[in-house]
Amino acid sequence: MPRVVRFALSDTAATVAAGVNISNADITSKTEAGTLGLALKSVQVVGGICTDYSGNLYVSDREQHIILKITEGGTISKIAGLAGTSGSNTALMNVDGGAARFNGPRGLACDKSGNVYVADRGNNQIRVINKDGKVSLLAGNGSGTAGFVDSTNGNGPAAQFDAPTDVCVDNSGTVYVVDVNNHAIRKITGGSVLTIAGNGVAGDQENVRASSYFNIFDTPSAITRDPEGNIYVCDSANFKIKKITPKGWVFLHSGAGTSGRTLGTAYTSQYVDLEYCDVDYSGNLFVIDFDATNGSRLLKVDYDGVPGVVCDFNAATTYNGGVTGVAVSPGQKLFVTITPPSQISSSSSSSSSGGYSSSSSSSSGGYSSSSSSSS
Repeated sequence: MPRVVRFALSDTAATVAAGVNISNADITSKTEAGTLGLALKSVQVVGGICTDYSGNLYVSDREQHIILKITEGGTISKIAGLAGTSGSNTALMNVDGGAARFNGPRGLACDKSGNVYVADRGNNQIRVINKDGKVSLLAGNGSGTAGFVDSTNGNGPAAQFDAPTDVCVDNSGTVYVVDVNNHAIRKITGGSVLTIAGNGVAGDQENVRASSYFNIFDTPSAITRDPEGNIYVCDSANFKIKKITPKGWVFLHSGAGTSGRTLGTAYTSQYVDLEYCDVDYSGNLFVIDFDATNGSRLLKVDYDGVPGVVCDFNAATTYNGGVTGVAVSPGQKLFVTITPPSQISSSSSSSSSGGYSSSSSSSSGGYSSSSSSSS
């Protein structure tokens, strides 16, 4: 069964405290300890996670096509979707949660009003679940057709995405989307969709103005936003983390651009498969570097882009191939979701963003966090 492992952020000060080479027994201990005894028996494969301002945890199940809510006390409830049934609601608005249909939902993000945003990857749509449990289409073609089309005048359903995998949201309600197969980052404001970086063609550029004229990313997987408004993108196929500044520049934040496990400075460190990320109030980025062969690692990348190991899952033989999300809660608790590989099908996982209500990958301001990944 999938598990949510909880660490205190204080654990990350010294890797030994969190447990380098964490084992199956360590995972069981950290899962069951404390007030959150979370063995997610009702979840098949985690697609993404986020937390709201009240400390509730939200989980997307990409195999059962549902969204779950877990309270601070550990109570699990389904808030949207029908377990085991994929589908879509075309462009219908305000569908009851039980009547909503998703298709492989991935990254999640929460805003300060209690709305939960869902990257509905298989439907090529961005959905929103409001605090009353109603599900609406925010953006994406109503029929679920893949494409690469922006939209204006608040006409979100006229836009098209191709496998959106992660989302984050800022304090003003602007939603940022990782559009994986278009190799682009999209922005949704007032229902209008604008491409802010990437042009639909895989590439690798930095130190350029963020725009749709440059082929900047190659299969980006996850996104988050820090307290200063910087957006961090896991540029998976380029083995880099890139930063989009509030002034619209794309810079290299961390990564040598070659696959490997050697960690050093911001620009010499190697990554294998960056899939999930979130950020804390201090601007530290927590990233899952997925590596089922040699050990997936939870890394802490500081504000200057220098990474360090929080946990190496190479000794967790039951779970190592299924590290499927990371999120930082408003209470500064660090969550990692883990699914035994035997339960993972060929579909991919996602990690949305970070700690700021600004977004889940990096959720933002009041703090909302989420996680998702492309694979």
